[in-house]
Amino acid sequence: MSRNVILFLIVMPLVVFMNCKNTGATTDTPKHMEKPQQESIEFTTLLSDAHSNFTQRTHRVITSQKELNEVFAKINSTRMPGIEVPNVDFNTYEVFFYGPGEVNHGTEGPKVASVTKDNQTIVVKLAAGKPQGKYVTAVMSQPAVLIQYKKQELPVVVKLAAQK
Repeated sequence: MSRNVILFLIVMPLVVFMNCKNTGATTDTPKHMEKPQQESIEFTTLLSDAHSNFTQRTHRVITSQKELNEVFAKINSTRMPGIEVPNVDFNTYEVFFYGPGEVNHGTEGPKVASVTKDNQTIVVKLAAGKPQGKYVTAVMSQPAVLIQYKKQELPVVVKLAAQK
């Protein structure tokens, strides 16, 4: 009888495992879930400043010289002399303006680390600024950055240096 029990304990797991079927699941990621290919975009920084006069968070693609002039009118509203408005060929380029709004410390203007594109969006990644507590002054600032890149006609997403 003990021989039958030992035989049973050896054979049963083999029978159970041999009857397991592959469900057809694969390790390939479905096309709709694949991470899109990212392509680097060359850009030029037109302005990086601590005092833009934009007190609310602003995130906008500028597609005409008229719009660019309006942005610079606000930036220059408290400057004498004002910053010269750059001339941009809007047939070839578009401009992106980002300001996080008013902050309660002195700061440098934001810096852009990279601009990338996938098939649905443009990602503007900001460079890391000074660490908290390392600010030079205790003053209200409205930092902003303005960049130019070849026309893409896609929505823009801003990511901070710490974000992936």
